[in-house]
Amino acid sequence: MAIKSFLDLEVYQESLQLSKEIRLLTKSFPADEKYLLVDQMNRASRAVPSLIAEGWAKRKLLREFHKYLRDAVAEANEMMNHLEQSRLFGYTRDDKAKDLIEDYDKLAAKIFRLKDNWQNY
Repeated sequence: MAIKSFLDLEVYQESLQLSKEIRLLTKSFPADEKYLLVDQMNRASRAVPSLIAEGWAKRKLLREFHKYLRDAVAEANEMMNHLEQSRLFGYTRDDKAKDLIEDYDKLAAKIFRLKDNWQNY
């Protein structure tokens, strides 16, 4: 399938779905976390697809494109940290947190592969 838009990128689609899952998950967090962990998790999860979309716009400038994809990986790593904290604090079940951490880890690896192999697409 030809990639005509960032919307066609698997990493974009997966990151958007994960962002939705995080939004639903954080709705059950305690009210005192609203401006702390909840806000950080929602911002980081939304940043991943946004950075992929922004990077797409600059794909002709390989250095810029790589920067946005590296930043998307960094946000995915931040999400793994936030999920681990939410598990530690008892806001997220161990199995759910571990599954989401694994999903973000796989997503980060895919983004990294896209960055390194962009010329092949």
